[in-house]
Amino acid sequence: MLYGSLIDILNRSAEITIIAMGMTLVIALGGTDLSVGALVAVSGAIALKLMRWNPTDPAYSTPGNYTVYPFLLVLLVPLVVCLLMGLMNGFMIAKIGMQPIIATLVLMVCGRGVAQIITNGKQFTTLYEPFRFIGQGSFLFLPMPVIISIVVVAAVALFTRKTAFGTFVESVGINRSASRLSGINAKRVILIVFALTGFLSAISGLIYSSRIMSNDSNNAGLNYEMDAILAVVIGGTNMSGGKFSLAGTVIGSIIIRTIVTFVYYFGIVSEATMAFKALIIAVVIVLQSEPVREYFAKRTKTRNAAKAMAKGGAQNV
Repeated sequence: MLYGSLIDILNRSAEITIIAMGMTLVIALGGTDLSVGALVAVSGAIALKLMRWNPTDPAYSTPGNYTVYPFLLVLLVPLVVCLLMGLMNGFMIAKIGMQPIIATLVLMVCGRGVAQIITNGKQFTTLYEPFRFIGQGSFLFLPMPVIISIVVVAAVALFTRKTAFGTFVESVGINRSASRLSGINAKRVILIVFALTGFLSAISGLIYSSRIMSNDSNNAGLNYEMDAILAVVIGGTNMSGGKFSLAGTVIGSIIIRTIVTFVYYFGIVSEATMAFKALIIAVVIVLQSEPVREYFAKRTKTRNAAKAMAKGGAQNV
C-alpha cells in the first residue's frame, strides 16, 4: 500500500468526503442535515452488535476473528436502517413541513442514544478480518477507504449529472413552488436526497468502526456534520440552495483534512482545529454573502467597461 502525507490525507478524509456527497445535495435544496454524525454512530453500533451479540453462547463473549451473523447482514442492516432514518428526516421535512435544521436536530440529539440502546451501553470490539479490511485494507495500492470514497463520488456524480435528478435538486433549491408548477415532484426529490444522505452516513460509519474495530457511540461521527457542511461550503455550493459542485466538495473535504494534518504537524493542540474551521466558515460565508457578491460584480462590470473604452480609444487612434 502506498503511504505518505498525501495518501494519509486522502485516507483520513474518506468518511467526510462520503457524507459530504449527500450533504451537498441537502444544501443544494436549501437545507442542512445535522443528523449525519449520529447515523455514523448508529451504523457502527448495529454492525458490531451483529458480529458479537449471541447471549445464548458464551463462546462469543470475547472478541475474536468471527461474526455471529452472516457478514452480508453485518453490512446490509446498518445501510438499510440508516437509509430509513434518513427517509424519516425527509418525511418530516417534505410531508409534515418541518424546517430541515429542526427535523434533523431531533435525530442528532436522539441518534447516539439509539446507538447506546442497540448495544445496551456496551462497547463491542472485534477481530474479524473481513471487517478490518473495510477500514484498514488496501486495493490497487490504495487504502480501502480511498477506494470506497472514489466509488461513492463516481456513483453520486453519475446519478446527479447523467440523469435529470441533479437538475431537479437545483430547481427545488432555487424555488420549490416554481419547480412544483413545472411538474417536478419536490417532495419526492427531498425524500430521495435525505434517504441517500442517511445511506452514505452508514457507509462512513462502517469505515469508522472498521478503523478502530469497535463501536464508539459517544465519539463516532462527532462533529462530522460540521465538517461535511464546511466541505460543501468551501467547495462553492451556496447555503441558500441552487447549483452545487460535487468536485468542489471533494476538494473542500481534502482541504479540511489538510488543515487538521498541518495543525498536528506543527504541534498545535488538537482543540485548536475547531477555531481554524470556524474561521474558514466565517470567511467563506462572508464571501458568499449578497453585498460582497454585488461588490465584486460591480467591480468586474466597471473594469470591463474601462477595458472596452480603452480598446475603443486605441482603435480610433
